[in-house]
Amino acid sequence: MKNYRIGFSPLGLLAVCLVMVPNLLFLFVTPPIDALNHNEASFWLWNLFENIGRFGMMTSLCIIVNKIPMRKNQMLEISAVISLLSYFVLWGFYFNGIANGVMLTGMAVFPSLFFLLIAWKLRNTLALSFTLLFALTHISITASNFLF
Repeated sequence: MKNYRIGFSPLGLLAVCLVMVPNLLFLFVTPPIDALNHNEASFWLWNLFENIGRFGMMTSLCIIVNKIPMRKNQMLEISAVISLLSYFVLWGFYFNGIANGVMLTGMAVFPSLFFLLIAWKLRNTLALSFTLLFALTHISITASNFLF
């Protein structure tokens, strides 16, 4: 942890803001089927872990900075963009009234993958840890609600 400092990560903030775009659109456009409105775990502890992961990930991506420069890996960047675009496409289907278990679970998988790739690119192990917690709980909750 000696290479980390409190600071500001423009890429971390951009990543958080990009994933939030569909959620902001949600304020102005109501989808015909609002299946995600009830996407919570039946046991409160899972919701707590999911939120700890979510807010820890968002905070650490934005304010924890590694002194070692971020990874320059084109495949990593392309994978992150594909994950983000896949997430946006699934939201497009959702806003058009198309919703099924696989699609809704994909809406949990792709942003999680995007955040994992960004945390890896930034060499931010704290964000990576919070993102893993968020990904495991968010995907598990969503899959249990819509697939099983």
